[in-house]
Formats: sequence, structure tokens, C-alpha cells
Amino acid sequence: MPTAADKAAEKAAERRESRRNLRDLAIQITTSIMIPVSIAGMGLYYTRWQQNVNDLKTMIDLISDDKAERQKYGIAMFEYLLKNDKVPVEFVAAQLEYANNASDPQLLNSMERALSNAAQVNERVEKVFTEAVDRLPSRVFVSVMNEPQRACFSKLLSSLKDSDGASITVPSISLAKWDGKVNEIRAMRTSDMDKAQAIAGWLNGLGFPTEVVNLEGRWAGAKQVRPNTFELWFGNQPLPAVCAAS
Repeated sequence: MPTAADKAAEKAAERRESRRNLRDLAIQITTSIMIPVSIAGMGLYYTRWQQNVNDLKTMIDLISDDKAERQKYGIAMFEYLLKNDKVPVEFVAAQLEYANNASDPQLLNSMERALSNAAQVNERVEKVFTEAVDRLPSRVFVSVMNEPQRACFSKLLSSLKDSDGASITVPSISLAKWDGKVNEIRAMRTSDMDKAQAIAGWLNGLGFPTEVVNLEGRWAGAKQVRPNTFELWFGNQPLPAVCAAS
């Protein structure tokens, strides 16, 4: 006949078995729920990823179109996708490089405005913008006092193209009057000072003495200028010997 101790041991074993069964049931229920949830999550991720790819392709096709109206829609889409973190920096850099070399000189300006507008809504865009334009050639706007200086810079620019001409682009050479006694390369941001120093080094090496000026903190408009943009101002100094060479 079973003793009281045997009966107690039997009941304890039954309780352990019951708890095991409950744990197994809980695992089965969790698994049956998580598998379809995981599948659904993967499907949603793939759908969103595919939509992002399609959006980027559509945006690129529109911006690359010859028709100005379609380009306008493409730039609007570019701005929308930027605001929603859907344009990787590689795409931004590629689109800016395309615009920088496009036959339409307004395309780059339009895309930069879209980036600036998006940066006002999404602060992360500013970092993407800075990184993207840093991959482009440095943009240098040149101001000269007279036509001999304009001709001189054209020669200086030809000398640059023989070495590392891909590192800068010159959108314009304009006549401007100022009381400067020295030649200046002006950076808009402290983060661009190293590049300004490099440009000054190239000019100094050609016998064109140039001082570097940082406009950040000195001119309120500097922060509105895109990164990697500089101004070169000719001062009232004798032209270098390279400009007198035939």
C-alpha cells in the first residue's frame, strides 16, 4: 500500500509534468504567432525597400529628362525624399555631380535649393548635403578688378588643369571694385579652411601670392552658401610672371 510519502511524491511529479506541459504549450503558441509576424515584417520591409528603390529611380529619370517641366517634378520629388531620409548620400553626390556637369546651369542651383529646403525640415539632411558636396570639385567664384586680371586668371586656370584641374570648378569670373591690396581666397565655413589653404598653396606656387580668409563669423550670409564654395578676389598687386609669359 502506498505510503503518504509516496503519494506526496506522486503529486509533486504530476505538478512538474503539468508545468512542463504549460511551458511547451506557451512555446508553441509563441512560435505560431511569431512566425507569421516575422514573415509579415519581412514582407513589409521588402515592400518598403522596393518602393524606395522605385522612388529613387523615378526621381533620377525625371531629373535626367530633357524637358524642364519633368525636371521640376524630379527636383520636387528629390526634396520630398530628402525630407523623409530616403536619399542615401551616394545618390545625393551622384545627382549633384550630374547637375554640376549638366548643360543647364540652373539645374545645380535648383537641386541645392531643394537640399537647403529639406535641411530646414530634417536636420540630418545638412550632414548628407555637406558630405555630398565635399565629393564635388571645389566651386570658386572669381572677382577681378580689370580685364588683364581676368586674362591672368585664365592662364592660372590652364596651369591648374595641367595638374589637378578636376579639384576646382569656376562658375564665373566677374569684374568687381574693392579696396583690397592683397589677393584673397575666402572660405565660407571653418570646415572648408583646409581646402582654401590648398587652393592658396596652388596659387602661391604659381607666383600669385594669396591670403586665406575665413568668412564664417564675419559675414552673416556665409552660412547660406553651400559647403565647398570659395571666392577668389584679385587685389591691387602686380600680376605674376606666369601671366606675362607668351
